[in-house]
Amino acid sequence: MRIVLKYFSALRDITGKAREELSMEDGARLAQVIDWFFNMYPRAEVFREELLVLVNGRAVDGTYVLQDGDEVAFMPPVSGGGGVVNSPVDLNNEVRKIIEKTAPLGGGGVVIFVGYVKGKVDGAEVNTLEYEAYEPYASQKIKEIEEWAKNQRGVLEAKIYHLVGSLKPGDNTVYVFVSAVNRDTAFKVAREALERVKHEVPIFKLERRSDGEYWVVGDGRRIPRQRG
Repeated sequence: MRIVLKYFSALRDITGKAREELSMEDGARLAQVIDWFFNMYPRAEVFREELLVLVNGRAVDGTYVLQDGDEVAFMPPVSGGGGVVNSPVDLNNEVRKIIEKTAPLGGGGVVIFVGYVKGKVDGAEVNTLEYEAYEPYASQKIKEIEEWAKNQRGVLEAKIYHLVGSLKPGDNTVYVFVSAVNRDTAFKVAREALERVKHEVPIFKLERRSDGEYWVVGDGRRIPRQRG
């Protein structure tokens, strides 16, 4: 059988490709493909403990029996409602809709977090920040986090958006809106939702700076971009 392998972020640089096909014997398990990957690309070993592997957009364990045509995505730690979007969100419109929905339910405020591209990191000037998402899983994961937030006690509404594409310093990147019955709950859930987006949604960042290009992985760890 043949399976399709896809590589994202720094792993695409290490492998020198975005995708490839691999022939496996019938009954092969995901763990065998992962072992093959690290044997083929030893420079990826730095990510072994943090590697995110999805099969057809789903998280499965190493015992999963692969099927002909399966898509296996290899990703380093993510750095990442509504979902993934390609253009800025209208803040006033979003707030208006949330107020209209939650005021009759006892809401009295909206906590808003807006992340934007830094113009300077580690003393270097940032030119652009390239965001790449693994879709549709990224949008699905954001929806899952939104639903989690909405189900927290006291929360009346929650919306999350994340931009992708080429962004410049000052451009907005991520939006989190939470309305609740009191401000403590709204602030707490908004912060937790943001942290989940940063650690669970497969969105990847390439920082183009005055001193080179760096993949941003996990909690802000920067890895110089490699070619091939």
